[in-house]
Amino acid sequence: MSKIEVRRLNFDFSANTEKYWFNQSVFKTHLFNSITISAPEIEKYLILNVKKRINFLDNPQLKQQAQAFICQEGQHSYQHTKFWNNLRASGYKFDTFIRWGQTILFDILERQMSLNFNLAIAAGIEHLTTLIAEFALETDLFAEAEPELKQLFEWHALEELEHKTVLYDVLQNATNNYLLRQVGMFVAHILILLFLNLGLAILLYQDRKLFDRKVWQEFIEFWLTKDKFLYKALFNARDYLRKDFHPSQNDNLFLIDKVKV
Repeated sequence: MSKIEVRRLNFDFSANTEKYWFNQSVFKTHLFNSITISAPEIEKYLILNVKKRINFLDNPQLKQQAQAFICQEGQHSYQHTKFWNNLRASGYKFDTFIRWGQTILFDILERQMSLNFNLAIAAGIEHLTTLIAEFALETDLFAEAEPELKQLFEWHALEELEHKTVLYDVLQNATNNYLLRQVGMFVAHILILLFLNLGLAILLYQDRKLFDRKVWQEFIEFWLTKDKFLYKALFNARDYLRKDFHPSQNDNLFLIDKVKV
């Protein structure tokens, strides 16, 4: 397991931050704004399920890693929420979207499903977010973004890589049910891709850019033709299908050194 460092950052986003802070790209700005409005509740969901299991962990090292995971994810949730003030100041409304996410994550999944099933979903979420983090750092995705947002997302990405094994190991500590792991991964991918694209659509609609030709061109380039992220996600999911899979098998921790925080 990699070392997990709990960093106490304190972002203070300027009111003068560009509305389209990702190199004036409406699509990429709102794709990652969608992450910013989705991440806090998703992080709380992950934290809640780890907290429910942590006292049953019989591996002291894993228990320590789980505690650090909780601290890191709590920071991610808090720091992303700070940028909501900028989004609201620009006129965006997303409270209904957040309540919808809370209903799915907490009222349906957390309250109605077993802890092991929720851990399987949480591990699947971490598998996909690790891919997003790897992609962002490997390609210097945020090189042309506003400095504050570049730092936010790159810091988040490096910590996703640091704790990439934790939720998987917590799940395996609870159960090694292969079918449960795969169903959890499948549900997780549907949830994350739904959250991202629905949040994107809501923000684009409010900008009257939902049917903008350039936006759709960049959408297709990101998911299918240039960055091909959809294919990367499918191959990433295929790796998870292996019975002997473990997140540590993917050697991507060297990317952490690219980020200065």
